[in-house]
Amino acid sequence: MERERVEFREVLPVAVVSWTGALLEWLDFYVYAILAKLLAKVYFPSDDPIASLLASFAALAIGFLFRPLGALMFGKIGDQYGRKIAFLTAISMMMVGTIGIALLPGYTTLGIWASLGLFALRIVQGLALGGGFGAAITYLGEFTPDHRRGLITGFLFTTAALGMALAGNIVSLLQNYFGKEVFEAYAWRWCFVIAGSLVFVVALIIHTLYKDTPVFTALKQIRRVTSAPIKELFTNKHYLWLFVLAWIGVIGAHGPVWYTNQLYVSYYMQQFGISAGDAGKLLAYATYVALWTYIFFGWLSDKIGRRPILIFGIYGNALIFPLIFYLMKNYVNPPDYTMLFLLTTILTYFNGVGYSGAMSSLLLELFPAKIRATAIGFTYNMGYGVTGGLTPFMITLLLKITGDIYISIILWSTCVPMVMGLLFIFKGWETRGRRLWEELSAGNFAHRSLILSGDTTIGEAMKKMQIEGQRIAIVTENGRYRGIVEERSLLKALVTGYTTATPIKEVRIEVDAVLDTARIIDAVVLIQQSGVKGLAVVDKDQNIRGYIDPRYVFNEIALITAGVKKGFTERILIEDFMTPPITVTDDTKLVDVVRLLVEKNVGFLPVVSAETGKLIGVISEKDLVGILCCDEVSWEKPVGDFTIKNVITVSPESTLKEALEKFIDYRIRHLPVVRDQRVVGVVSVKDALKLV
Repeated sequence: MERERVEFREVLPVAVVSWTGALLEWLDFYVYAILAKLLAKVYFPSDDPIASLLASFAALAIGFLFRPLGALMFGKIGDQYGRKIAFLTAISMMMVGTIGIALLPGYTTLGIWASLGLFALRIVQGLALGGGFGAAITYLGEFTPDHRRGLITGFLFTTAALGMALAGNIVSLLQNYFGKEVFEAYAWRWCFVIAGSLVFVVALIIHTLYKDTPVFTALKQIRRVTSAPIKELFTNKHYLWLFVLAWIGVIGAHGPVWYTNQLYVSYYMQQFGISAGDAGKLLAYATYVALWTYIFFGWLSDKIGRRPILIFGIYGNALIFPLIFYLMKNYVNPPDYTMLFLLTTILTYFNGVGYSGAMSSLLLELFPAKIRATAIGFTYNMGYGVTGGLTPFMITLLLKITGDIYISIILWSTCVPMVMGLLFIFKGWETRGRRLWEELSAGNFAHRSLILSGDTTIGEAMKKMQIEGQRIAIVTENGRYRGIVEERSLLKALVTGYTTATPIKEVRIEVDAVLDTARIIDAVVLIQQSGVKGLAVVDKDQNIRGYIDPRYVFNEIALITAGVKKGFTERILIEDFMTPPITVTDDTKLVDVVRLLVEKNVGFLPVVSAETGKLIGVISEKDLVGILCCDEVSWEKPVGDFTIKNVITVSPESTLKEALEKFIDYRIRHLPVVRDQRVVGVVSVKDALKLV
C-alpha cells in the first residue's frame, strides 16, 4: 500500500473558496483601518487630533488584541468539531461585526454608547478574524500535497495584503462617487455594507458545497479527536515550546514588519501632507504588483526550505526600513508620486518574503493534527494580532514621546523584530519534508510483533503466541514478509485436517503488509476488507516494523473510560442492546467447541450445564489456543474440564455504564447476560462502543 496521493483537481475548489473567504474576512477587518481617521471624528470626537486618533487606533488595536482569544475559541471548534465549521462560523461572525458597524449611530446620537458599541463590534471582528484565518490555513493546508504546501498555501497570504488594498479601493471609489462631504457624513457606511454582504455569499457556498479536511476526517474515524485542545497546547511542554518558538521567533518578529509595510506606510505619508486617498492608492497599487511574491517565496520554500526564507523575511524587512522611510521624506514635499510608488513597492516586495507560504507551511508542519487548528490560529494571532496589531498604536505612542516619527518607526519596526527573531535563528529548525499525515501514518500505530519463521509448527506458534500474549504472528521466509497467522486461523487449521506439527507457512493468511508511511485509515480499510485482526507494517525496504491492531487504532480503552463518565450510559439498559447468546454445554467435546467458534466467527462462548441449563463458566479462543498447543490434550475431552469458572456477568436490568466499568476493571471484552443463572444474551466491547 502506497502513501496518499492528492490530485490537484481535489485541491483547486478548496483553495478557491478558502482564498475567497479569507480575502473577504481581511477586507471586512481592514475597512476600519483605512477609515480610522474618519471614524475617530464620528465615534471619538476630541479637541486634540492626536488624542482622537489614538482612541480610534485603540479601537483598531482592540480588534487585533482579541484575535488570539478568537483563535482559541475557533481553534477548539476546529480541533473538536471540524475545520470547516470553524471557518464557516468565523466568517459568519465577521459579517455580523461588519454590518453592525455600518448600522451603528455616531457619537452625536448615542454619546459614549456609540464609542463603546464600536469597541464591542471591533471585538466581534477581532474574534472572527482570529479564528477565521487560522482555520483557513488549516482547512486548505490539510488538503495540499506535501511537496506543494508552500506554493498552494502561499495564495492565502495574498488575501491580507489584497484585502487591505481592496478596502482602500472601495473607500476611494465611494469617496469619489459621493463626494468628500457626503462620504464623511454617512456614505462611508456603504464600505461596511458591501464588505459584510460579500462574506455572506462565501459562507453560503462553504456551507452548501464543501466537506471537512481528510486529516480531520481521519482523526474522527480513528477516534483521536481531542476535546481539550487548548489545555493540551498549554500543559504539554513540547507543544508549549513549539508555540513560543513560532510566536516570538517567527510570527511575532514579522508582525511589526508586516503592519509597518501594509498599514503604517500610508499614515507616514499622510503625516507629510499626502492625502489619505493618494496614500491609499499608492499602497494599493504597490500591493497589487507585489502579490506574486507571497506565492513565489512559498514555492521557493518548497525547494530550499522554510527557515532561510523566514529569516530573510524578518531581517531583510527590518534593515531596509531606515533607508526607505528616510528617502520617503525627500519625496513628499513636493510629492513625487513615481518615487513614492517605487519606494512603497520595494517595501511590499520585501513583505512577500516572510509573509508567504513559507510561514503557513512552517505552522502546518510544526504542530500535530489534533491541536493544529488551535495552535496555528493562536500562534498566528499572537504574532500578528498582538505585536503586529499594536504597530499603529505603538508608533503613534512613540511619536508622542519622541516627537520624531522616523525614530519611532525604527524603534518599533526595526529593533523589535531583530531582537525577537534571534530565538528562531538560534533555536529554530527546518520543517520542510514533514508530512501532515505523519502522526496518522501506519508506522506510528505499529505494535511490537511476534515474528515467526514459516517452518515454525502450528503447536510451537500457539505456544509462543500464548507466552507473548499476541493475537497474531507475522510469518517470514528468508527474512521476508510472507503473511500472518491468527489464533482463530490456527484453530481453524486444526479442525480442518492439519496437525500441531504442520508448518505455519502452509496455513498462513496471505494478506498485504502496509508501508509505515501509509495512512492509518487506509490500513484499517484493508483490515476490514481482508477480515483479519491485524496487518504487518513494513518500511520501504520491506523490514518489518510491527503490526496494526484495530483495537489500539480506535483507542478502545480511552473510549470506554470516557463512556463511563457520560450520563446517558446510566439510562441505557443491557436488555436494550444485548445480542442472542451462542452457548455450549459442559459435555461438548473440545473439537466441536472449536468448530463452533470457527463457524460462527466468535471468540467467546458461555458454557452451561447439560443438566440444569445454568451458566457454569466461559471458554474463549485464547483459552483454546493455550489448551490445544499441548499434543497430549485429547480433542475428545469435554469442554467442562477446561471451562473458566470465575465468570463476570451482568443482568438484563444492568446499565451500559455498569458494563463499561466491568470491561475496564476486569480487562475483558465479553459479558454473559444472566437472569436466574441462565444465559439470555451477550454484550461485547464492540456492541457497547456503538452506543458510546
